[in-house]
Amino acid sequence: MTKIQVTYNKKTLIAALVWGITYIPCVFVLKHVEMNKALSVALAIIPIITFIIYIYTYIKSTAKMDEVKQRIQFEAVVIAFALTVLMLLVLFMLSMADISNFDWFGYADMVAYCFIFYIIGFFISKRKYAA
Repeated sequence: MTKIQVTYNKKTLIAALVWGITYIPCVFVLKHVEMNKALSVALAIIPIITFIIYIYTYIKSTAKMDEVKQRIQFEAVVIAFALTVLMLLVLFMLSMADISNFDWFGYADMVAYCFIFYIIGFFISKRKYAA
C-alpha cells in the first residue's frame, strides 16, 4: 500500500469517526430534548456537514485505489443500495397496511441499516474477488 493510499485511508477513517461522533449525539438530543426550531435546525445540520465531508474523502480515497479494490467498493455500494431500496419498499408497504410503528423503526435507524448493508455487500464482494 502506498503512502498516498494510507493517507487517504486515514483521512476517510477520521472523517467517518467525526461523522459518527456528531451523528449519534445529535440524533439523541433531537429525539429527546425540546428546543426551539432554530437550534434544532442548527443541530440537524452538523451531522449533514460532517457526512458530506466523509463522502468527499471516501470518494477521493476510492479514486486512488487499484481497479480490483474499486470494483469491490462499487459492488458493496450497489448491494447496499439494493438492500436499502428493498427495506424502503417493505416499510412503505407495511405503512400502507397500517402495520408500521415509528417507535420500532424510524429514519435515524435507517442510517444504521444502510451501514450494515454496506458491510454485508463489502464482505460478499471481497469474498468474490478473493477466490
